[in-house]
Amino acid sequence: MAAFDLQEQEQIATLKAWWQSWGKWLALSVAAFLIGFAAWAGWQKYQKTQIVKAAEVYAQIEANLAEDGKFKAGVALLKSDYTKTPYAPRAAMIAAKLQYLKGDAAAARTELQWVIDHSTEAALRDSARLRMASILLEDKKFTEALALMKTPEEEGFSPLYAEQRGDIYVAKGEPVAAADAYRQAIAKLPKDAPNLKLVEIKLDVLGGK
Repeated sequence: MAAFDLQEQEQIATLKAWWQSWGKWLALSVAAFLIGFAAWAGWQKYQKTQIVKAAEVYAQIEANLAEDGKFKAGVALLKSDYTKTPYAPRAAMIAAKLQYLKGDAAAARTELQWVIDHSTEAALRDSARLRMASILLEDKKFTEALALMKTPEEEGFSPLYAEQRGDIYVAKGEPVAAADAYRQAIAKLPKDAPNLKLVEIKLDVLGGK
């Protein structure tokens, strides 16, 4: 092989000097990237595995609605081991409904609060707050119910929250505030909304039109 000329030797010397100064850090950067990528890929695989397992438990829960022991065990498992999957809060919502139907409002509120505290989906949290407010309204806990109905995270829940505020104000004996809340609901409800006529009737009863 022909000997390097002077210019090539200078380039090689410069490259060697650069590598001695920065090569180690470059290698470390590449290694850090590869480790980070491997960790990310591992986490993604773990998440997918968790979701698959949670789906299996959720399916068992749906099949065991009539068997209280198995149902509760499944819900508890999802809430403890699969908290961050979308199935855990949905199981808690089902549990809340069953507890309410059994007449245990306190247990229903506990399940709904779990959804509010742990669900990563705004729509589920809004739905849980709405149901919680309904239970609190029945218990005449108006202040707590109104606190939940201030502003939803999802705009689509705004008319439902406004209607619920109206119902709470009616129960409190505040017809002016109730009428204002019903007007807000009507303004935000689509013209084909199934509950629009009902809200209009509620407003008419208050003499709000």
